[in-house]
Amino acid sequence: MTVYWVVWDAAARWIVDRLVAEDQLPAVRELWDRGVRAGGRPPSPNCQTSPSLATLFTGTPTVEHGVTGFTVPDGLVGQRSGFGPGFPLTPPVWRKHGLRGAFVHAPWAYGGSTVDVAIEAYSGRLAKAATLALGPDGTAEWPVGDFGVQVDTDHDVVRLRAAGVEYEVADDWVPVPLSGATGFWVRRVADTLVRTGTWTVRVDGADRELVDALAGIPVFAGEAPGRLYRTGLFGPRIVDGGDGTAERAYESSVGCVVRSFDAASRIVLDHTDADLVVIYLPWTDDVGHELVGWCDEDSAAHRPDAAEELWEVVRHCYRAADAVLGAVLSRAGTDDTVLLCADHGIVGSTHLVHVNELLIAEGLAVRAEHGGLDPARSAVVYHPANNGSLRVNRQVVADEQVASTMRRAMAALNTVPVLGFLDPLGRPWRDGEVAFVAFAEDYQPSADVDGGPAVRPMPRSASHVVNTGSDRLHATFAAAGPGIPAGVDLGVVDNTFAARLVEHSFGLGPSPLSRPSRSSSMSDIVALRWQRVQDFLADRDLKPSELEAFMRARVGDGELVLSSSPVHGLANPTSDLDFLRIQNEPIDGPRISTKIFDRGHHLEVVSFSVAEVERNLAELSALATLPPADVVAGFRSWDKRFEPRRKQTERIVNGITLDGRAPYLAALPELGVVWSRASLHTAAEQLVHLSYAEAAGETRGRVGYAYNVLLHLMDAVLSMHGDVYTTRKWYLLRWTRFVREGQWLNEGYAAVGAAIETARAALSPSFSGVFAPLYADLVTAVAQVTGAAQGLSGAVVAAEGAEYTPFLPGSGVVSGGGTSVVVTGAWPPDPAPKPVAELAGLGRQEAATALRAVRAGVAAASIRYEGSAE
Repeated sequence: MTVYWVVWDAAARWIVDRLVAEDQLPAVRELWDRGVRAGGRPPSPNCQTSPSLATLFTGTPTVEHGVTGFTVPDGLVGQRSGFGPGFPLTPPVWRKHGLRGAFVHAPWAYGGSTVDVAIEAYSGRLAKAATLALGPDGTAEWPVGDFGVQVDTDHDVVRLRAAGVEYEVADDWVPVPLSGATGFWVRRVADTLVRTGTWTVRVDGADRELVDALAGIPVFAGEAPGRLYRTGLFGPRIVDGGDGTAERAYESSVGCVVRSFDAASRIVLDHTDADLVVIYLPWTDDVGHELVGWCDEDSAAHRPDAAEELWEVVRHCYRAADAVLGAVLSRAGTDDTVLLCADHGIVGSTHLVHVNELLIAEGLAVRAEHGGLDPARSAVVYHPANNGSLRVNRQVVADEQVASTMRRAMAALNTVPVLGFLDPLGRPWRDGEVAFVAFAEDYQPSADVDGGPAVRPMPRSASHVVNTGSDRLHATFAAAGPGIPAGVDLGVVDNTFAARLVEHSFGLGPSPLSRPSRSSSMSDIVALRWQRVQDFLADRDLKPSELEAFMRARVGDGELVLSSSPVHGLANPTSDLDFLRIQNEPIDGPRISTKIFDRGHHLEVVSFSVAEVERNLAELSALATLPPADVVAGFRSWDKRFEPRRKQTERIVNGITLDGRAPYLAALPELGVVWSRASLHTAAEQLVHLSYAEAAGETRGRVGYAYNVLLHLMDAVLSMHGDVYTTRKWYLLRWTRFVREGQWLNEGYAAVGAAIETARAALSPSFSGVFAPLYADLVTAVAQVTGAAQGLSGAVVAAEGAEYTPFLPGSGVVSGGGTSVVVTGAWPPDPAPKPVAELAGLGRQEAATALRAVRAGVAAASIRYEGSAE
């Protein structure tokens, strides 16, 4: 079995979806038909290539892998390559699990004895793309690093000599090897020679036959010379009045990149039997930056006068990437898994904001005497890593002034369109010496300081720096293979999803198909909930802005979120308005809600500190990764350990501010897993009670247990879909609404939902058959589809501290927890768990005794998870 992982850089879902709709990408269409597809939400706060690839390959967010930009800030102005030594802080899945791999230009491939073969060049750049003006006849030196290159001009004939070989150069690209695949491609454009960049190509690995096979590939070209296209070397661009000549020349340069990557990919596909094959293709990013923005109808960069002609170049370049995917699909067998991913998407851009120029104008940053930035004398700098981060200089700014100084910087930047400011975790900034600026779409940041205007025209058509939440930054994603349903659109998944799916393919983790996505999309969830809140308030004759002013006048500053039924669309005209307030200052002791009665409205507010909420969200995230039994133990002990309590934590995550934000909604997937595990466990306990009741011959009590099983299974499934709400009275209404909408994560969930509905329709006190076998199947099915376990076992066990005292022959008294009950037959109950499907076969006396003890509180149902994925 092999997993093939193909990565197209910057292949936005909106681009790929459009091209598939145009029948331009047959391999992608085949993959869609055979499996699942989605949009991949890139990391936050920064979604440049290196943090996005780190998220994709490690399956962890930026806060864990540590790659915060193409270059990673090191102090106030220092920086290190995000692809350099020490990064990422968490290993890619192949290193983490020792998978035997073959890699085509994937970062972080080397290291460890499990590499069959890896070809990689990006870490060894020798020279950027360059030009040479052709003068009078004669010889010119045009070296590349330590490699000598001579150019001879004789009338109209140009010859180039390198590594002892002579080439005649005309208007077609010519590969010039310097050493193996290290070299460049060169062509003539009028009176100028143009060459691509040059990289040192490294090929290594344990499979020496495959290493040798890669020795004969074409010269490596790592990127198309977009800078030369922008400067007009190939002629005026279409958007500048050109006739398409420049675009055809640029497209031909992309062809150099395609040939080198395509050749390496096909050799690896023909020769490897590795566990994991990773193929990275870069040219979709090249064409995205240069051309896609002008084709982006949702951007101010859109050029309707040129878009169709430019889109044809995009089509051509993406078809070349699709051909590589087609080769992968041809090689993959029925037991193999194929993934197509992108690291991020891309958005049209019109303006470049020189952030430090704005800070200098505000007096927060200082221009150096001879130009550039003087960071030592600056209070705030926009980091030269250009990863979106503002940094307060702690050598200049006193500790107590850090937050106010950052707010001054934010105010200075708000003179241009800004969506907001994020902290290093991608959440709304509240405090601290680092903040990431998320400019409005069509605006991108620059760290350059040259004394020019702060806002200038964007030289490229599109970009991706700080994750603004735009769906155009969503990456394409598709996968097919064993256990993956066919023809299913998952909506939006987090870009950690792919690594988890790879792990699951090797039996190394739970299936992410059974976990809720990081958004449905998240922006859609926020929009829906905000509309619900506005409708609810309008029915009460309340305006959000006036209500917020009213509340703040009574409870003070802090993040104020409305929670409970209005957010979930379940409120009625008499519903309370329940708020939670998150303040910066610490709070000690238990919380008491503040109750406010005004004009017939009942409002309640409970306050917590930022530190408490952050601690709880971190605990929630950690808890979601544990085995189901541990999740349930943590869930049930939560209120003894933490403020906010679990009900309040759920409401904080789901809460909506009165200006329409959901500041904690990023924790919804983890919240969904924890709540689902807890509800599934309760359903399993109720199944034990149901099985014992039917075995004991009861006819009434079993119906109540059956209802409880179904209700908690409903909640377990709803929670995995991101519909999490603590209040039990709303389970059935939420379920009915969800079933009507039919937005199932996959076919497995749809099948389970149908089975629950069938059981609910048949549930009646007059039913003369037995419930337990069917309900055991339902509980098992939900355990499987949610990724909790392959099966469950149950038993009734004596409570801790319960004591048995003999009474009459064949009976006794069990005491514990302040209560006693008479039991007959054997005591204690048999603690050996039985598969839930076998519980219905218990003896009548045994079942009756155990059930009586459960109802008295001196015994309890015990659940064990069998074959748990975790």
